[in-house]
Amino acid sequence: MKSKLYIGVMSGTSMDSMDAALVKIENNSWSIINSARREFTPSLREQLLIFSRESQNISLKDFIVINAKTGIEFSKCINQLIEHQGIKPGDITAVGLHGQTLFHHIESQYSGSLQIGSPSIVAEKTNIAVVADFRNSDIAAGGQGAPLAPAFHSWMFGSNKHKRILINIGGIANISILLNKKSFFGYDIGPGNALLDAWIAKNKQEKYDNKGEWSKSGKPNMKLLKIFKSDPFFKKTPPKSTGSHDFNLEWILSTKKRFGQRLLAKDIQATLTLLTAELIVDAINKCPKDSDIAFSGGGIKNLSLMALIKNKLSGRHIQSTTDWGIAPEWVEAAGFAFLAHQRMQAKPVELTKTTGSKKKSVLGAIYLPPQ
Repeated sequence: MKSKLYIGVMSGTSMDSMDAALVKIENNSWSIINSARREFTPSLREQLLIFSRESQNISLKDFIVINAKTGIEFSKCINQLIEHQGIKPGDITAVGLHGQTLFHHIESQYSGSLQIGSPSIVAEKTNIAVVADFRNSDIAAGGQGAPLAPAFHSWMFGSNKHKRILINIGGIANISILLNKKSFFGYDIGPGNALLDAWIAKNKQEKYDNKGEWSKSGKPNMKLLKIFKSDPFFKKTPPKSTGSHDFNLEWILSTKKRFGQRLLAKDIQATLTLLTAELIVDAINKCPKDSDIAFSGGGIKNLSLMALIKNKLSGRHIQSTTDWGIAPEWVEAAGFAFLAHQRMQAKPVELTKTTGSKKKSVLGAIYLPPQ
């Protein structure tokens, strides 16, 4: 009997950790069996942040090295999960490996998306088939390669009884609008944690704003907020996608120059938090008002951000994906287990209304383990 077990691995734009989810997938059902989290080594995380967020050249040798290092770290995370569960590599059909995004370019006819984390190394070191390079399959079909999650959200959370809205707040915030079990669309809203993380890293040398306490200590500046909100991306109509290559420390500093006044760093953090909240609320308010709303991703731990969102939604009931059957921190990883399942079954994924692709596509490339 063929195994129904898949592992999904995700490390988002915040680069705080690698998340792996062991998922049992059958025709129309799923269950999370176990999960694991592994932090990048500080030196590797620092390199990844520099290469993905700062405008600088990287030598081909450095690229090869960091690609291999990241693949080794992904392998350790996967093996940690397998050992903890007490199963054998042969029990797993495939690993869905998103990889760590370094750059996402969809601005010309020569578009592409670059994720590192050598799937060849992962297949070798885990002895499991690996499915990777999902985004470029969609781009080749005329799409933007992101976001991919709405297809999974529809399969996992879609309901014929309720319209649902799912907001994932990672480094980038994205929205999935699930009208019923088969009809859905989604897009990238804009920055989630990316700007907040970048600003606190510069000013306080911390990885993230714990519970949003630093932003809570500041006061947002409405004039600066207006300048932030004037970015052309926010006016684009979907389908649209973005990443930390667009919204990063450089974006904050260059946009702040137009403000022309001195502000306390904590007030800028408060303004960035309000920016993220308003962008998310604006996106929700464009959706059917009778929709259920749930959140996932690391951003839900930012209590200041979530308080702003709840306040601006005027009393509408907000849930986390826990209420829909899966803890918020594992949704994205589970999504790549699902995409690996689809690829191993050679099933196309519908993303035409989400990424703008011209047709359904079979996403990802398969890397087989040594025989």
